[in-house]
Amino acid sequence: MSKTFKATLAAIICNVIFGLSFMFAKVALDYAHPLIILSVRFTIAFAVMNLMWLFKMVKLNLKGKPKKYILLMALAQPFLYFIFEMYGIDLTSSAISGVIISLVPVFVLIMSSVFLREKPTLTQVIFSLVSLGAVVGISLMSNDGNQNHIWGIILLLAAVIAGSAFDILSRKESGAYSPFERTYIMFLCGMVGFNITALCGLGKDFFPLLKDAVVHPQFWGSIAYLAIISSIVAFMLLNYAIGILGTVKNSSFANLITVVSVLAGIFILGEQLHYIQIILCIVIIICVIGVNKQEKK
Repeated sequence: MSKTFKATLAAIICNVIFGLSFMFAKVALDYAHPLIILSVRFTIAFAVMNLMWLFKMVKLNLKGKPKKYILLMALAQPFLYFIFEMYGIDLTSSAISGVIISLVPVFVLIMSSVFLREKPTLTQVIFSLVSLGAVVGISLMSNDGNQNHIWGIILLLAAVIAGSAFDILSRKESGAYSPFERTYIMFLCGMVGFNITALCGLGKDFFPLLKDAVVHPQFWGSIAYLAIISSIVAFMLLNYAIGILGTVKNSSFANLITVVSVLAGIFILGEQLHYIQIILCIVIIICVIGVNKQEKK
């Protein structure tokens, strides 16, 4: 298999994993505070990555490598992105939050042109905008009727910027750091950042809330998926795909998350099926193919 094919497969798999993570996150939220979930998730993920290194399943060499941009990348994702997204979603309706988060690929197109000189073709821009329109349509159909607060919108826009910055910085550092090394530093930052945030944000309630959560097997089942599959596996695949495909093509796969989450809701959670949702999901898939289609020289 060519590198491009393997990277494309990695991008598809990681976004399918991200799409299913919403379902597991819903289960975890039934038993724990969001900050508890993030704290436990990234602590376990970082511990597992250290075990992988200790048992020589992977190589890890951070000595002598530039740290400035890789630390900025780790700050942007997962720490800032997850914090901004979590509180932004809490202050907005599902429709608005879905629309704003779907702007990430568009921001990546703009930022990659400015900072990486990776300019998209006109065809890629058109397919990206059509895909964005399809995601907006699906988000509006799932509107939960909640009110939208200006701070929620600002926080979601900050999450979009953080997510886009991660793509740019991961691409920039792909020459110096392996996918595992980039993911390792991300989760080190995530573990430290989310534990400090949880301890400061929850105060004396942190340990009682943690104790209440860990006694439920359902919580651990969800955390296992979120920490190992949706964190270690998915982000390693994502960092690998960014390094090979570049930011423009890789970001086009992000809208598959919407497709997977809609289908999971319909076929696994028994949510109501609407034929327009299926049509829009097909449009998104066609647009992803369109963005990644090789241009004739």
